[in-house]
Amino acid sequence: MISVIMPIYNEGASIFTNLQKTREVMKLAGDFELIPVNDGSTDHSLSEIDRSAASFSEIHPLHIPHSGKGEALRQGALHSQGEWVIFMDSDLDLPPEQILFFIAIQKTQKADAVIGSKMHPDSTVHYPFHRRLYSWSYYLLIKTVFNLPLRDTQTGLKLFKRTVLLQALQKTTLKGFAFDLELLAQLSRLQVKMVEAPVVVDFKHKFGGIGWREIIRILRETYRTWRQLSRNN
Repeated sequence: MISVIMPIYNEGASIFTNLQKTREVMKLAGDFELIPVNDGSTDHSLSEIDRSAASFSEIHPLHIPHSGKGEALRQGALHSQGEWVIFMDSDLDLPPEQILFFIAIQKTQKADAVIGSKMHPDSTVHYPFHRRLYSWSYYLLIKTVFNLPLRDTQTGLKLFKRTVLLQALQKTTLKGFAFDLELLAQLSRLQVKMVEAPVVVDFKHKFGGIGWREIIRILRETYRTWRQLSRNN
């Protein structure tokens, strides 16, 4: 079985439709469950998620206090039942049809994890210029400081073998933006086979509001990740 974890914060206007679209794709992949994790939304996301669960038996919702996207992904993974776990952004800027492509890559390359990458030469990314600048700057920082065998840690589509994912999660502590970085760093330390995959990103409305406060928070979390990993060397 495949478990799809979708962290949600104030996506009430679109989440019912997005869960339905993702469910239609996953029906082509075989046995699956969708776990929408409501990260303490303040809009009507909770009621829309529960409406989805009442409509479709494959949807198993989880509601947690607002803690951050990383914690939502962690809790979703801990509650999952599948042999494979997919992290999927709930806004569908990354169209869910790509999940089938990731599954095919995993089978072909016998990978423990398939990591979506906007930096992959075959990716199609429709982003505003300033968002591209942020992404490239962060990529250079991560490459210099962490030297991971990946070009992009933050794209919101990832596929993991559940056993290695849970092993790495035991060593993670962050709850926000840098959770992905910390998780992939721990997987790298476990020497699991990770494969980068191209993605199609259909930018809708996110990221336009990133300001200096958000950038400073991201840098602080990244520094905290580096410090934590350095202590464990």
